[in-house]
Amino acid sequence: MQLSWSNSAGIATALLEVYPDTDRLSLSHDQLLQLIVSLPNFKDAASPPKPAYLDHILWTWMRIADTGFEGTG
Repeated sequence: MQLSWSNSAGIATALLEVYPDTDRLSLSHDQLLQLIVSLPNFKDAASPPKPAYLDHILWTWMRIADTGFEGTG
C-alpha cells in the first residue's frame, strides 16, 4: 500500500512497524518528517500540505503504540 499525507493512520502504523523503539516524545518536526518520507511505501511530496499533519501523525502513532498494536501481518 502506498502512503501519502492523506493517510495518517497508515503512516502511523508504518512508523510503528519500521521504528518500534523510537522515542516519539523526543522527536522534532524535522526528525519526524525525515522518518515519514524515508518510509519504503511513502509516495507523496517531501513536506506535508500543512504543519498540523505532522502533529496528527505523531499523535496517531502514539495512540496506536499505546494500544498494543502488533502490526497487520
